[in-house]
Amino acid sequence: MHNLYASFKKSWVSVLILSLLLPMLTGIWPSHVYSAYNNESTITITADNEFTLYLNGKTIGTGNDWTKAYTFPVPIQSGNNVVAVKATDWGSYAGFLADLRYMEDSIVTDMNWKVSEHYVSGWEDPKFDDSAWSRASDFGRYGASPWNQIAGIPDDTSAHWIWAGNSNINTPSTEVYFRISFNVSEDGASIINPFQSSGQFEQVEYQLKSNLPMPSVISQKLPVVDNVFENVEEKGSLLLTSNEAEPLASSLSPGQIFLDENAARAIKITSASRNSDGTFIEYTTPDVEELFDYYDIPEQEVSLEERNIVMPDPDMVLDEPGLIQATEADTLAVESEQADSTSIKQIQIDSSVTGPTETENFDEFQSESLSSQTKTASDDAEAIQLNEITQATASNDFANCRKSGNEFICDFKKVLVNQQNANGNKVFVEAGGKLTLITPKITGKYKALGNYDLKFTAGEKANIYLKGEAKFKKEVKVPIMGFNVDAGKLGSVSVGVFLVIGVDGNVTFEFQVDQGYTVTAGVKGKTVAFIPIQIKPYSSVDRYLTVTHKIEGQITAWAGAKAEVGLKLVGKKILELSVFAGIEGTGKWTSSNDVPSTMSLTIDALVKGEGAVLNKSFKLFELRWNLVKLVKNPSTNPGTGTNLARNASITVDSTFPGYSASRINDGDRNTSLGESYSWANNRNTPLPQYVVVDMQTAQTINRIDLYTSQGYALADYDLQYWNGSTWVNLVQITGNQELMRSHTFNAVDTTKVRVVARKGPSHQPGYVRINELEIYGSPNLARTATITADSTFSGYSTARINDGDRSTALGGASSWANNANTALPQNVTLDLGQSKQVSKVDLYTSQGYVMSDYDVEYWNGSNWVSLVKITNNTNVYRSHSFSPINTSKIKIVCRKGPSHQAGYVRINELEIY
Repeated sequence: MHNLYASFKKSWVSVLILSLLLPMLTGIWPSHVYSAYNNESTITITADNEFTLYLNGKTIGTGNDWTKAYTFPVPIQSGNNVVAVKATDWGSYAGFLADLRYMEDSIVTDMNWKVSEHYVSGWEDPKFDDSAWSRASDFGRYGASPWNQIAGIPDDTSAHWIWAGNSNINTPSTEVYFRISFNVSEDGASIINPFQSSGQFEQVEYQLKSNLPMPSVISQKLPVVDNVFENVEEKGSLLLTSNEAEPLASSLSPGQIFLDENAARAIKITSASRNSDGTFIEYTTPDVEELFDYYDIPEQEVSLEERNIVMPDPDMVLDEPGLIQATEADTLAVESEQADSTSIKQIQIDSSVTGPTETENFDEFQSESLSSQTKTASDDAEAIQLNEITQATASNDFANCRKSGNEFICDFKKVLVNQQNANGNKVFVEAGGKLTLITPKITGKYKALGNYDLKFTAGEKANIYLKGEAKFKKEVKVPIMGFNVDAGKLGSVSVGVFLVIGVDGNVTFEFQVDQGYTVTAGVKGKTVAFIPIQIKPYSSVDRYLTVTHKIEGQITAWAGAKAEVGLKLVGKKILELSVFAGIEGTGKWTSSNDVPSTMSLTIDALVKGEGAVLNKSFKLFELRWNLVKLVKNPSTNPGTGTNLARNASITVDSTFPGYSASRINDGDRNTSLGESYSWANNRNTPLPQYVVVDMQTAQTINRIDLYTSQGYALADYDLQYWNGSTWVNLVQITGNQELMRSHTFNAVDTTKVRVVARKGPSHQPGYVRINELEIYGSPNLARTATITADSTFSGYSTARINDGDRSTALGGASSWANNANTALPQNVTLDLGQSKQVSKVDLYTSQGYVMSDYDVEYWNGSNWVSLVKITNNTNVYRSHSFSPINTSKIKIVCRKGPSHQAGYVRINELEIY
């Protein structure tokens, strides 16, 4: 008996583990398995205006009405196949659309098709060489204007309207020939030589601006000036006789530049007027940029085709739809280590009736709901069908690209999965973002004293996100034994024992990646008459990468045996009784950049009895004892230091009688329920409710602690700060179940903090409570630091660097500056006295005299380590944030002042957080 019991116990533990892991494991193996392949295939096709269809050189069918689609069976063969189409247009807006289906694969019209505007004998033959043909041009996905919807086209098609040439509107080709080659194997159909690129740039040649050689009749009349090009702005006038001016008539216009390369001299005509003596010309020296500025890359077309976004299997069907859909979301969440969720749906009480109360009795309501939920889950499990899964395509999917200045910008949003079945199980996954290409640019500058500077600049920026949601509920009942006693017309009695396995959960997730870089490279040197005699190469790369994520979720799984008995009299259910004995496991997790990770796992042994008389449900008993309990909570150490909320003024949208907004900052962290500890919104007031904490004066803050009420945690809320003109989000929380949450973030300066209370607990979502709100600042560590500098200009002082005055005015009253004729770089060191955590350095310089190039470094105990490198700065104020480091010293390496006074560097204020 002991061995039997041990075996039974291990089996239940195995079932429980399997039920917990199955949603994350189900999607690993393929959703379809094929033992063989066949040649059954169809093609749906139309053309504006008519077409003839060929398969492997044989005519399949024709059509001449573009408003409807024609469907033909196509006997494709193992190995290589070729579909060929001759299409003819009778006017504007030409187009060809097709969708070939084989097994689970589709071959649709897109840029993979080859096209020619010229007839060649044998073009439809499979052995014809179409390598010289062009790719088809894409004129919009099915549904695009002017064709819109076409009768007979599959609703889920991804086919595009294609044609030859760059336009299908104004002067389209009237007769066009299309081909596509594909291979058929036991794995399905695959396109031969598919289009691989998501966009490309045409070859572009760089060239200098067109400048005419200076005519000798002009150069001979110019006054002799030494070093005109480098030092002197030349202005003057000259007179050309009619005979001299006549050959130059077309070029004698304002703005025209004449260049004498031999003499290293150039002039630009500012005016030209004719009189009886000839043509009178006024001229000036052109700007250096006008001579040496290269043209930028001309605008190119870049396309981001949806076929380049990886799409999941559209059927997404296995044996258990509910579990499969959970699998897709869970798998994505695990792979990306990013997920975000709302809690499992729980029993709700109408808060408009009860209001905030100390205790509430849910027993009767819970017993009815639990029985009803058990019955509904059972009925759903019996009625579920594989074909209940429906797919929906998001109408606002898009991908578009444009050129803005020196950037190509592509925005896109694509719904990758959007599925829901009749039981409410659903999966939604969306990808989107923005890609920016800083197009390569070459610039050239020629400066005084023969210096030149040639630069090449290029780069990219990306902001990409992936977010999704999954809801799943499934209970499977497997009959073990049972019987039914029939009493004829009077009634019947049924008795049964079932194995019950279930899963219930709700997961949402989101993560976002920001990354990019800019590269600058080039040479500096001196020239004489455009011939380099000294070259100094240089390069720099600015790079950043930021990843943000949110994960919150909950899953409950159960496994056990359920015994049921029912009595029917005259066709009506009189009595239902059930007893469940088994194990129930609940797991919860929360993680994000702004909120520390939490995780809990609870496994309980459970025995419960439920019943119903004349469809009125009640609970007989419930016995539960804990087998496993694992909890990992974030550090909830109370904040230390000055709580900036204690002396702040509080305003709220509404208050429930007996509760008070003064509880929010009374210094009492007690999370007990009730008016003695908490503020709550008034009855029937709409959410969100706004709580504003006004600190009166500007403060630098980096932490907010929120305390709510036991049993009534604030589920959904935002924390925001006032930037002087609008509210800005600091933290967004959903599905919270913690009574105390500490939120840390990069330091911000503000006078006000706002709580946007969006949802209360699941059993009373219309009421929100706050027991205490605490705000902590990040002190400016530079204020008490000791400052040393390599040198100081008379009348300026290092004391200005940390005197708390952010004024960017010019002069010794506001600024430190290095001494005259001191060599750069100049080092300014702030000694904090002891090791402290630092994540932000703010630098204020002087108006009109900003510091152009500088580094920010920290002392790691033995060496100086770079934090930030800045070049070509033009901002009076710069804020530099970075991952927290521990250090006792910060150093500013001042490398270059403004262009008109490069040897002088100034700092008006330095702040360290």
